[in-house]
Amino acid sequence: MKLQKLLQDLARVREGWIRLCTGNDPLRPLDEEHYRQRILAIASFFWLLTVLALTIVSPLVLDMSPEGRTAATALFVTTGFAVLSTVLILRYWRNRLAAMHILLLAFTSAFTVACLYFGGTKSPTFAMLILAPVMAGIVGSIWATLFWTSLVALIWLVLVGLERMGMQFTQIILPQNYNLAITLAYASMGLAVVSVIIVYAEMNKYLRQSLQHANKELEYLSSHDELTGLYNRRFYEQRMTSALERAREQQKPMGLLVFDLDEFKEINDTFGHGVGDALLMKLGERLRSQVRETDLIARLGGDEFAVIMENMRSTEDLPMIAAKLVAAIKQPVTLRNETFTLGVSCGVALYPQDGDSQQELEEIADRAMYRAKQLGTSQLSPQPTVLH
Repeated sequence: MKLQKLLQDLARVREGWIRLCTGNDPLRPLDEEHYRQRILAIASFFWLLTVLALTIVSPLVLDMSPEGRTAATALFVTTGFAVLSTVLILRYWRNRLAAMHILLLAFTSAFTVACLYFGGTKSPTFAMLILAPVMAGIVGSIWATLFWTSLVALIWLVLVGLERMGMQFTQIILPQNYNLAITLAYASMGLAVVSVIIVYAEMNKYLRQSLQHANKELEYLSSHDELTGLYNRRFYEQRMTSALERAREQQKPMGLLVFDLDEFKEINDTFGHGVGDALLMKLGERLRSQVRETDLIARLGGDEFAVIMENMRSTEDLPMIAAKLVAAIKQPVTLRNETFTLGVSCGVALYPQDGDSQQELEEIADRAMYRAKQLGTSQLSPQPTVLH
């Protein structure tokens, strides 16, 4: 329990620092830009803590010379200035790349100078310069990564070249403390790298989840009608093809029902498209409530709907089902203080009796629907609303 509470406290401190740096609410939906800002903020936070710990802890565990204490203090001051600049730029200027370059410039400069006082290539900070291109790659861009990689490589080459030319670098770390200093430096670098990796893994996980969610939304939009939530014509075409294949393989009848509202254009012209859309939605709801979950209901376009019924028990069931659906659709609908009675025309076709292909079934169902419309059905007419 104590460990869990400690982890929770550390998480709150982390989120508080991120909010201070970015000004963003950590609970809001995150995007890639925000996550890169989070990584930069956490990197600056760990760098500040690391340098602070080295400044305070090193004199306690190491026998440091006055020059060593001065160098540690200078490193801490430089770090504090760089982190403060990063926070101000990130929070008020909203420029992630500029903040990153300021931080990495101070980091690289301080650690390069530290190499001069801690033994050149033997300095604990010599290897830690690799963090600059790593951070540029995670937080910045390809060009930023190339720039900082080239700069760090140049610094290394210069230091190595100077040593080969016989230049002696100052070594203010006592020989007996060298291994401990190296251990502290590498431990700090490990903590910084691990913290960045954790946040980067969190970012990748979130982005993958966002991509999966976006793909699901696109898949839904590509197969469903936006107004009614029913399947659209595109999905109907796919389902019709597969349904016919299953009907042939299983040698079972399959029914196709086509519905069309009567005088729908007049309704739109008289009462507006809002009423027309509401009636279409109501028609879709009533169709959905009267058929099986395995049946497909699709809006083909305008006021035309279709129902595909597979695995029918008997060919004689289709006319009765159609009559039941028409009766359900004709129930009164109250909209905007007006009561409407839906008039609908329906045509049916049955596989294999009426046809063996999608085209044949659709032609027969459409002709039947237009015959019903010509014969005349209950018209859609407004009537006074009865208020209770």
